[in-house]
Amino acid sequence: MHFKQYSGVHKILSKYWSVYGGWSALSGSPYVHWSLLFSLLCAGYWFDRDWTGQALGVLPNLLGFTLGGFAVFLGFGDEKFRQLIAGGKKESAGSDKSSPYLNMSATFLHFVLVQVAALLWVIVAAGMHSFYLPIPDSLNTAALIVRACGDGIGYWLFLYSIFSAAAAAIAVFRTAWWFDSWHGNNKNGADPT
Repeated sequence: MHFKQYSGVHKILSKYWSVYGGWSALSGSPYVHWSLLFSLLCAGYWFDRDWTGQALGVLPNLLGFTLGGFAVFLGFGDEKFRQLIAGGKKESAGSDKSSPYLNMSATFLHFVLVQVAALLWVIVAAGMHSFYLPIPDSLNTAALIVRACGDGIGYWLFLYSIFSAAAAAIAVFRTAWWFDSWHGNNKNGADPT
């Protein structure tokens, strides 16, 4: 069995995770915090009923929106502008700093991966909600706790993907802001860098 493709996927995901900022960026994200807060506020919804229909009705459209936003970002501005925001700059001690273009791409990839993870979690949760496995009464409480934890994580992922859509829209606006500033500087004869 050849694992070369797995190695390639691991390598590019490691690069994305590094450019995105890793665990510190994730744990410090206001979108993570807000989605956790909303998950707690909506606990009565996901704890005692099947919430998967709601998520399955929203997530595919949300994923399409995010991919569309990513495409807009990749084609935004003219060639000179894209060259300006692409290409990392060297910092002290020889370390590379990612370019704004690469940072934005990693941000969009993060949004897509969160939404795909949420969609897959919801699909599995929907299947588990309709699956009956006879278990002894002594394990019934443990099974209910596991299901509640799984539902809570799934609903949090669902809400995080919604907040990720907002973050994607903000990222597109940020790019428009950069382009507008750059274009204004060029009209005035200023050096865009």
